[in-house]
Amino acid sequence: MYVFNACPRDCYDTCAIVTRVRNGRLHSIDANDKQPFTHGFLCPKGEGLIRYVYSKQRVLHPMKRVGEKGEGKFKRISWDEALGTIAEQISKRSTEFGTDSILQFDYAGTMGYIQRYFPSRFFNAIGASRVTHTICSRAGDTALELVWGSSLGMLPEEIERCRLIVVWGMNPAWSSPHGYEIIKRAQKRGAKVYIIDPIRTQTAELGTHLQIRPTTDAALALGCINHIIANRLYHDDFVQTKTTGFDRLADISRKYDLNEMARVTGLKLREMEDFIADYVSLRPNCIMIGFGMQRNRNGGDMVRAISILPALIGERRGFFYSTDLCDFDMDYLEGASLTSRRKVHYNMVDIGRTLEQGRIKMMFVYNSNPLATLPNQPLVRRGMASEKLFTVVHDLFMTDTADYADIVLPATSTFEHLDLHASYFHQFLTINEKAIEPLGEAKSNSDLFRALAATMGLTTKELFEDDEKIARTLVSKSKSVDGTFQGLKKKGFVKLKVPNRSVFRTPSRAIELYSARAAEEGLGGTPAHVEVQSKLPYQLITPVHRLLVRSQYHTEHPDIQPVVYINKRDAADEELEDGGTIKLANEMGDWTVGVEISDIVPRGVLLSYSALWPKLSGGKNVNFLTTDYVQRYGGNSAFNSTFVRIA
Repeated sequence: MYVFNACPRDCYDTCAIVTRVRNGRLHSIDANDKQPFTHGFLCPKGEGLIRYVYSKQRVLHPMKRVGEKGEGKFKRISWDEALGTIAEQISKRSTEFGTDSILQFDYAGTMGYIQRYFPSRFFNAIGASRVTHTICSRAGDTALELVWGSSLGMLPEEIERCRLIVVWGMNPAWSSPHGYEIIKRAQKRGAKVYIIDPIRTQTAELGTHLQIRPTTDAALALGCINHIIANRLYHDDFVQTKTTGFDRLADISRKYDLNEMARVTGLKLREMEDFIADYVSLRPNCIMIGFGMQRNRNGGDMVRAISILPALIGERRGFFYSTDLCDFDMDYLEGASLTSRRKVHYNMVDIGRTLEQGRIKMMFVYNSNPLATLPNQPLVRRGMASEKLFTVVHDLFMTDTADYADIVLPATSTFEHLDLHASYFHQFLTINEKAIEPLGEAKSNSDLFRALAATMGLTTKELFEDDEKIARTLVSKSKSVDGTFQGLKKKGFVKLKVPNRSVFRTPSRAIELYSARAAEEGLGGTPAHVEVQSKLPYQLITPVHRLLVRSQYHTEHPDIQPVVYINKRDAADEELEDGGTIKLANEMGDWTVGVEISDIVPRGVLLSYSALWPKLSGGKNVNFLTTDYVQRYGGNSAFNSTFVRIA
């Protein structure tokens, strides 16, 4: 038989899959060729999903710790004992320290709506605190909301029809393989491609690479804005009718002289002038803005300045960042009505400081591996090593985080439960059907929290609603889903309607080149280039490895070991040999790692891929050095504003 599935990972592409099952086991998986975006292929990570599901390293039974935290010593226990212990600890710690001392720590290990969000019903019911999901893209989201009212920009088929595509701080060759194919198809039709990135990525080989200095992207954008306004290259009618704050933007932009901005960015003046000329003349066009770029101390200002460029030349929504077309009732899904008190939130970026302060007495981790993915690992690990903290981890594998748990619970893969998936690139909702029975004693997120609610004697009916009923309710209540639940099951996917992109959900109902709201919030009425400085000589950039999704799949590729890439001139100055080792240090500590001399990085910049499991990488990964600075825009991370010295 065959069933429909979806790749559950935190990835732009959210691929639609056709799975064939024989004798209760996965036999093969293929791209659903009827779904226009996924059509044709799955990426290497998707192709390896069967091997991932049947890995001998899967956690298949509940376990409790018998050694020191971090040693990874556990013994098998029953589900009854595990649930009873967890229920007892929740009751005990809630009574003694308050329900806020119980922390729901989750993120995007699965992007399915039910398995990601249904557990919040349980945590709302018991009054637990929660982490904010600020580690990834919140700064860019906030910036785009200030200017455009939302992050909704161009759709894939519109990008493919563009005459110019600007890939700014994004490497879709690795992060969105189907998006990369779209760019290549557009190029075959004659589109010109610019890639603006400090790193010479695989995507940079597609077109004209502007190798900008890290953290200076706002300077480039503001220099372009100044040149466009000063030379009256803007679309006057569009600016007059669709935007507000143009005069203030014009006043502030005068200080961003193009010659000075060339000096700041490291680009040649001619490169900038050619780019502006092409950007203004080749229409339609799109700026594809990457997530990694805005993980800087000034990341919000960078995205905000870049996003103003389409408005100046009259390109309605002429950008792509993150498409969110689903209008599912999240209050219903997460059970917002199950709590009457205001929920306490802690920023996941600096959760190490929260743990250090001793406010959290119990931590329930699912859909996440914080001891690989969070910045400032030394501080986070000290907090999670405390015997005063009781930790539960629900996962498929014994991650670094699981090694620090008191109770480890086996989780299901995407083929072992029902779910619904939407993309933050394309406009399709995909069903994920249950293809096989859970391996061993694994439970899905939803089954786990239904079982825990029963063990605790909770009786609220919302805590026990089954997955299919939730899925049907979400689809039936949605105005964006162009179809029915039955149609979804029959085809595997349905299209999501695109809202009117001529409507701007800003206070003025226009594109806000100047934002009074941003000024009130201390972000500045207009974007600015804010220089990022350090006394340390090297900026360390940490994109995700091509074969990983954050820390996921490292068990499938244990041969991937950490390495730091350094420019050959810097290597000569530091007397480093290719293939040798390098010791990096900053205020967080130090890290000894392999070194590779490469021309993909400019002078003054180091690169190391994340987020490898420390336990598979000699005990540390690059996040033992990354900063836990919380930036002003959306409380977002600033991983790429990490600075180090070579010790």
